[in-house]
Amino acid sequence: MTLLEEPSTSTIRHFWSLTRLYVKSSPILSKCLSQKDRSLGGFKIFTTISVFIFLSLQFIYAETQDSLHNIIESDDILLPSEEGLQPDTSTPDSAFLARSADSSWWIRKIENLAFGLNEYLEYSINYGMLPAGNAKMFIPELIEYNGVKCYRVVSIASSNDFVSMFYKVRDTIETYIDVDGIFTHYFHKLLQEGGYKANKTTIFNQRLHLAITGKDTIPTYPFVQDALSSLYYIRTQKIEPGVDIMIDNHTDGKNYPLKVIVHGRERVKVPAGEFDCIVVEPVMRYEGIFKAKGAIRIWLTDDEFKVPVKMQTEVFFLGSIIAKLKKFERGILLKELKISDEDASKE
Repeated sequence: MTLLEEPSTSTIRHFWSLTRLYVKSSPILSKCLSQKDRSLGGFKIFTTISVFIFLSLQFIYAETQDSLHNIIESDDILLPSEEGLQPDTSTPDSAFLARSADSSWWIRKIENLAFGLNEYLEYSINYGMLPAGNAKMFIPELIEYNGVKCYRVVSIASSNDFVSMFYKVRDTIETYIDVDGIFTHYFHKLLQEGGYKANKTTIFNQRLHLAITGKDTIPTYPFVQDALSSLYYIRTQKIEPGVDIMIDNHTDGKNYPLKVIVHGRERVKVPAGEFDCIVVEPVMRYEGIFKAKGAIRIWLTDDEFKVPVKMQTEVFFLGSIIAKLKKFERGILLKELKISDEDASKE
């Protein structure tokens, strides 16, 4: 749960049609939505896809002019050799990255008892009382990427037939997460959201602390996360109410700290069952100002797996967008895979 991009004018117009249909039965809402002082551009509203995107802890960013056009953004990336990647030292931050680029301390190990190979999570998405679509996150395989063993994690979101008549969503997001250090090496998003399409890849050179997207190479901090890997990293951490978590994140050419506020414990019921949970709230800090356009809360199981069973965000005037877990298949932990490999070698 790419960062959430603020809906373009054309996107809002598509979604506005659905909104009018949804609230037609409510005179109070209809009256509120028809006030003359309501401006189309100023009315901040999460689209259906925002529900699943926030599964990977993605937030609203300022929209570029490119997103106002119905075009496909495509990056064909060839990973350059490390000899050709020399960090810029013109700023204090980049100078720090350059000094640390050749050190071996970038390798870290984090105990992961939360997720593993073949884990499968499936969610139903509702916009108020209206079913809006489905989403799923899964780990189909372990791969070797640039000599490093990684979890290949995939997230897919799609609107249902009814919502697709107004605003069709077909999104696929993929990340390669280091099995030992739980940080990203590769991020790809393939988006179709109404008339907007995007096909973009970011490659992370964690040894040199660089993010490469198309022709752009951006210095990053050690162990930087992408939008999707952040969620999986949080799941490996010890979470206690009142103790916030800070994560260095990079998406769409920008570095920013992600603050995860840890609230209290609650018991929630979803289609997959009833769970004791701990509630977290991710907040993006960007350009020195905390920006959280619409509070997002995530209910994680209060156990070693920390499965996200419920996600919720509020939409101005129109209530909540909610994703609820309806199916969960536990993955095979790395240590269990190693034990299996050792047993097989003895036979």
